[in-house]
This record gives sequence, C-alpha cells and structure tokens, in this order.
Amino acid sequence: MVGLTEGDTTRRLFADLVSSNYFDTMGVRLFRGRVFTAEEERPGSAMPVVIVSYSFWKRHGADTAILGRTLRLNGRLFTVVGITPEGFTGTTTLVSAELYVPLGVYEAMVNDFDNHGRSLASRDNHALIAVGRLRSGVTLAAADAQLAGVAAAMQKAWPVENKDQTLLVRPLARLNVSTQPSSDDGLAVPAILLLSMAAVVLLIASLNVANMMLARGAARRKEIAIRLALGGGRRDIVQQLLAESLMLALMGGVAGLFIAWWSTGVLVSSMARLAPIDLVYSATPDLRVLAATFAFCLLSTVLFGFMPAWNLSRPDLVTDLKDGESKGSGGKRLFSRGNVLVMGQICLSLTLLTAAGLFTRSALRAANMFTGFRVANSIVVELDPSLAGYDRIRGRDTYRALLARLRALPGVESASLAATVPFGMTSNGRSIRRAGSDPADKGNLVACQSNIVEESYFQTMGIELLRGRTFRASEGPTRSAVLLDRLAAQRLWPNGDALGKHVQLSEDEKGKPREMEVVGIVANVQEHVVGRGEQPHVYFPFGEEYQSDMHIHLKVGSVSGMLDTVRREIRAFDAVLPVLALKTMQQHLEGSADLWIMRTAATLFSIFGGVALLLATVGLYGIRSYTVARRTREIGIRMALGASAGDTLRLVVREGAALTAIGGAAGLVLSFLVGKVLASMLYQVSGSDPVVFLAVPAVLCAVSLVACYVPARRAARVDPMVALRHE
Repeated sequence: MVGLTEGDTTRRLFADLVSSNYFDTMGVRLFRGRVFTAEEERPGSAMPVVIVSYSFWKRHGADTAILGRTLRLNGRLFTVVGITPEGFTGTTTLVSAELYVPLGVYEAMVNDFDNHGRSLASRDNHALIAVGRLRSGVTLAAADAQLAGVAAAMQKAWPVENKDQTLLVRPLARLNVSTQPSSDDGLAVPAILLLSMAAVVLLIASLNVANMMLARGAARRKEIAIRLALGGGRRDIVQQLLAESLMLALMGGVAGLFIAWWSTGVLVSSMARLAPIDLVYSATPDLRVLAATFAFCLLSTVLFGFMPAWNLSRPDLVTDLKDGESKGSGGKRLFSRGNVLVMGQICLSLTLLTAAGLFTRSALRAANMFTGFRVANSIVVELDPSLAGYDRIRGRDTYRALLARLRALPGVESASLAATVPFGMTSNGRSIRRAGSDPADKGNLVACQSNIVEESYFQTMGIELLRGRTFRASEGPTRSAVLLDRLAAQRLWPNGDALGKHVQLSEDEKGKPREMEVVGIVANVQEHVVGRGEQPHVYFPFGEEYQSDMHIHLKVGSVSGMLDTVRREIRAFDAVLPVLALKTMQQHLEGSADLWIMRTAATLFSIFGGVALLLATVGLYGIRSYTVARRTREIGIRMALGASAGDTLRLVVREGAALTAIGGAAGLVLSFLVGKVLASMLYQVSGSDPVVFLAVPAVLCAVSLVACYVPARRAARVDPMVALRHE
C-alpha cells in the first residue's frame, strides 16, 4: 500500500514491487513506454520510476503524455516510464495493482505490514513472491527436486538465515498474494453456491418449459395425427418440436446474458466500495461465455424437450383423429407427468427460499450484533504519516500532538489511538504463551488478534475493564505491559487468574523472546462474523510499539457536523498529513467486508428464491388452468348433476393444495439438508432455524393457494350447457 498525493489530498492504493523481467515473465508487452532496467531493480538503488496500470491511465485522462510526468508516492516524486496493457492484472485476477515500482525502491515503499524493519538485501527478509515459468517437459516433481538442492546449498552457505527453508514449485494462485505456496480453493465454496443457485433456477425454468410443452403437445395431438396420416414423418415432427423448444431456450439465454451483464457490473461496483483496490473486470460476454450459454440452452432442450416431442410423435391415429385433445390429459391423476414437474418446482423453490431466509436472518443478526465496543456517537479517522515522508519519531510526535488538539475540540468527549479497527480491512496477529512454558510445545501458543493502543483507548471505545488497569502514558520499552481480553486470559490460564502474570512473545524485528506483564483484563470484542469464531485479543501500548498507519477514535456528543469539523482541524494542524478515511463508526461497520458478504448472500439468495417462487407459481397456475380447461366437459356434467359452484371451487383448490403439500414436504427435507451445509456460513442462526422453516412454507402455501384459486374460480363459473357442448 502506498500513498498517492494529488493536489492537497492523499489516497492509498495498491502498488506491486517487481523485478525488471516481470512483464517478460508474465508474457505481456507494455501498452506504452518501457519496462524497468536491471539497475533500477538493484537493492538500494532507490531510482524513483513507476509504471502505471491501464485503468489508472484511463482514469487520469488517457493522455499518452503521462510518460515522463511525475507522481508523488509516499512523499517522493516518481517518474512515469510505462503503461501496462488493457486488462492486465499481474499475478492476481480481478484485483489489480494500480502502480508498479522496481525492487530498488523497496525501502521507500514498504509499510508496517511488509518488512518489519528489514531491508530487501537482508537474507531473513522473506517478503518477495517468486513467479516463474517451467520449461517444456519439466514436471513439478522434477522442479521440486532441483530446488531442494538449491535450498540445501543456501542453508550451507547461510546456516542461520536459511535454516529449514524449503523451496517448492506450485501453480500460481490468482486470488492470493502470500509468499507461501497456496491455491485458490477458497473460491470453491462461493462458486459452488452461486452455480448451485443458478442450476436450481435453470432446472425450475426447464421443468416449466417441459410442462408447457406437454400441455401444448396434448392440445396439438389432433394436428399431429392429421400430419402423420397425410404422410408426415416422425423425424420431421420431432425436429419441429425440438426446434420450438430450442427457440424458447435461446430467447431465455439471450435475456439471461443481458441480465448477467448488468447484474455483474452492479456486484463488482459494490465490491469496489469496500477497499481502495482497483477491480479490473469486464462483464461483456466472450466466446467462452457465449458457448457455455448455448450449451446450456441445448442441454435443457434435449433433457426437457425431447421426451414430450418423442411421445407426441407416437400417437394413436384413430383415437386422436376422433377425440383430438381429450386423450391423455392425466388431469385426474395426482402423479401425472405435469403434476410431478410442478411438485419438483415447488420443492426446489422452497429450498432456495429457505436458504434466502437463513441468510437474511443471519444478516439481520450481524447488523444488530453486540460488538463489545461503542458504535453510537463514535468517529474513526485513519492516518498514515509515513505516506507524507514522516519517520517513526516524527510520526509518534505528530499523533500525540494531534490527539491533544482533537481532545480540545468542542463536542469531543475523548480521543484515542489504535493500530486497527474491528471489522477493518486489515488486522494484526500475534502468538503468545505463558512465560516459563515449554516453547517447543505448540499447544502452549495462543494465536491472538493484536492491537497497538493509546492509554485512553478502552474508555473511548467503551470496552469494559474487568480487572486490573489500563495502560499509562509512562508505559514504554523499559516497562513492558500488555492487556488481554477475557478469552485470551481464559485460554492461557484456564484455571487461574492472568492478572499480574507474564506472557512471552517473539518480536518480529529481532526474533528474540520477550516477557511482558499482564496488567489488565478487558471484555471481549467482536472482530468478524464470517468464517471465524470468537477470537482472543492482546493489546500493546502505543508508547512501546509503533505503527505509522493508525486510527484515531473519537467519542463525541453528536456526530452531526463533526466529520467536517474534524477534517478542518486536521488540515489546520498539518496540511500534508494524509487523511485516508474519516467516517462514523456506524458507517465503518456498514461498509465492512463481513457485513457486505452477509448482505450480498442474503440478497442473491432472495433474488434467486424469488425468481424460483415466481416460476413455480406460474407453473402451478398453468397446470391448474390447463387441467380446468381440459376438464370443462367433466365439470359441466358434475354441475348438471347437482354439484354447486362451491363444490367445484373446492375440488380444484384441493387438487392444487395436494401438489403444494407433496412438493413442500419434499422441499422441507431438502431444505433441512441444505441448511446443514450452510450452517457454517451463518452468524448466530441455526441451519434449521424454526422461524425460517415456519415462515417460508407459509409464504409458499399462500402464494400457491392464490395460483390455484384463480383457475378454480373460473371453473366454478362454468355454464353447464356450454360445457356439455365443449370439445
């Protein structure tokens, strides 16, 4: 992350530190300009040049004269020497760096989360990701064997820095920037969910089309019988019916492509608001998408259009020429083909609606969760003096002086500092253990979320102090102190009191173990709602540890008008100090990735579930209307023999209710199984939540009854004399 200063504002963006042969290795040529030279990548050369991404260039006017101009990054001027080709995202996909700088400026570009004080030339700095191409014919196993020899030679030459280091070759992960070999398996779960939802809706739509083709085919029996009697071939009949089915599928596929193109753009735009990242994505369908769409249309045509077409091409000519459409309605049979298709639609619709209900309940729980810290009347400001070129000493002094100034503002009740914010884009972790415990036993380690805080942090954030005390202004390197939350204290000392005890941790910079005294225990704080349970926390004093990127927390009487007041005060204090974010705590929570995931999942499932319900309702309405139309003569006879309009109404509604009940029962069983799968993705909601499992079937039943009632009313108004003459 680097700071780009444009005018009087500084924004943070992603930049990649790359070698001079990076673009050649990736197999791309720059759109304009040149790549980096070997001299520019030499460690410590500090030659300030930069290559901008194509999207960055487009947003800045798409002027090729940008080559040779300067950009101010982290307080230094960099000369633009190149522009990447359109659509290039480097080693990642979707997420792209906006700038590329050479390895020689590493020390000037890295931040608190990257180098921990080590230079690029330091052999214990493992911050780089090696990306390469295997020669033709070389397998991963062969490459690993060769690199094992390289690793052994490096360990022999540098036994301390390269001890137990292993070199592995793995396929490049496109959704990860870790220096450890990894994969994109984390994408499998959301991808499977999305594809499953789409497949279910496609299946429901296909069942609807199959039902329609059965009904339409039954109505055309006489026509088909006449064509066959006049010499028409079965092959011609099947081809015509399949062509009609394919046309319907293709029209639906084209409409689906337009909806997908629009909705994908909306989804990507909502993702872009979560973090200062450049999303490079084109929703325009390419040949692969078009081919896949056509393949699905063809598959649905074959699976759901062939059997109706084949059955209609094998008529009983004598009967069909006499009776036309009266044969084979199957209207009286509960498990006729048409009814079974409707039951399947109801079953799948109920499953999708149940999943939508579970995620909606989860999103509501997450939006109203107890975070453990104050949300109302709180403001958070993110600053990073290093982006303006301030070193550690000046940065620490700047924060102290700015805090004093903000505390003096009218309406500010308290102010404090913290390295990270719950539900923020970044978080820090540190493993700690009881002092004196066996360091070789990994079971003694407790992985904690760590935070560097100023002494009034807990008061400002409203985090309860359970025992002991908070930090003092005198706390520093000569007096090591930490605070634990209740969960961390319980895990370290399950049967004892952590207060006054000592914990041990390894410093990142020197790697030497250090003991620190536990001076206080505070209440637990919620950090995430997706994918993780409650996590322990350890807090370090700002006087002892430093991070340039910090957050100022303000407790105010009212947030109304305070954001502009705080911004003006910071500008008056230091006009070049980069303000990276300024928002209320409520706005911060609403914009967090965790809550976005919950809301997006609920929205997607609701949309898919709503579409599925609509299709199932149309299918149920269609089959009941068709059945009523086919049984008009029967209904007329019943009414002529004394059946009332109410009897006819109840007959049709009862048959529709039976379809809904059977399909709904199957859907409940399937929903229960799906809920078990989704349980790990929900927040404080069971996969078999009783509210959802009662409300969703009730909604489905109500909609289904309406779909049955309309054709039932039509049947109840049949004139017996007209019905008896109906063919």
